[in-house]
Amino acid sequence: MESLIVPNEIFFSHILEEIDAHRAVKIPVKGISMLPFIRPPSDQIELSKLNGQSITKGNIVLARTKANSYVVHRIEKVEKELVTLRGDGNPFVREQCDKKHVVAEVTAVYKKGRKIGKGSLKWNLAKKCWFSSPLLRRFFLRIYRKINGSG
Repeated sequence: MESLIVPNEIFFSHILEEIDAHRAVKIPVKGISMLPFIRPPSDQIELSKLNGQSITKGNIVLARTKANSYVVHRIEKVEKELVTLRGDGNPFVREQCDKKHVVAEVTAVYKKGRKIGKGSLKWNLAKKCWFSSPLLRRFFLRIYRKINGSG
């Protein structure tokens, strides 16, 4: 199967048009920054329009960072208009953006066709447990990467 490479600006402008029209959009996962909860290339994510509860600690969002790139990461902290983001698979790296640059929320992850919806038991376990201890996060990431041959 032949693949088509679309520049991010074109891809995300189309995605944002769909989301602004209140349509959820399912896209494939590209990077490894959200391991182990979201795994490329098999997983897909569902992006939806933001609501009043979207920009809160622990939620996974699509945002345009201060480095002018789009990321799908978990919100680590919200301070007034500044949002700090970090991928589950990034023990140290963080990105920041203004609240107005958080453009969509991940409302589901599809793993081998099975939907893990926001608010489900698996979703909440990943949300609560992953941030509970930075030391445990690094420990489990190291084990996960050794087992799966990615580091």
